[in-house]
Amino acid sequence: MSTSRSNRVRAAIGTVSLTGAAMGFLSACGVAGEEEQEAERVYCVDEQDQVVDEEQCEEAERNGGFIGGVPYFFLLGGFGGNRYAVGQTIPQQYTGAATRVNPADTTARSRAGLPGSGRVTSGTRISGGIGSGRVGSGSVGS
Repeated sequence: MSTSRSNRVRAAIGTVSLTGAAMGFLSACGVAGEEEQEAERVYCVDEQDQVVDEEQCEEAERNGGFIGGVPYFFLLGGFGGNRYAVGQTIPQQYTGAATRVNPADTTARSRAGLPGSGRVTSGTRISGGIGSGRVGSGSVGS
């Protein structure tokens, strides 16, 4: 076998090995998984799960999570890949598995992958995956 041919074979084997290792890593981390992809949006909602302007959550942050006695939340979940606009109500089939975060709870916000304070734009993808600290669902910091 010539030197040129053996170098090409080694290069091909190396490429296949690296590709296989990368695919295994991504699969193990859940990056390519559909469920992981879905659990990445955040919306500012009222107590009826109606999407409201993010200014509502920003104001609620300054007032312990409430405006005029009405609670506001960041709702984090997959939402079936759907995007919702201000005024739309997120269906219960998605809200039951979603995480609610009190906008005034800086610790809960950080644990959920949100900035500790300030505006969070509805519909934004939040960070997830390795080291994000996002595990499971339910209420956080309510």
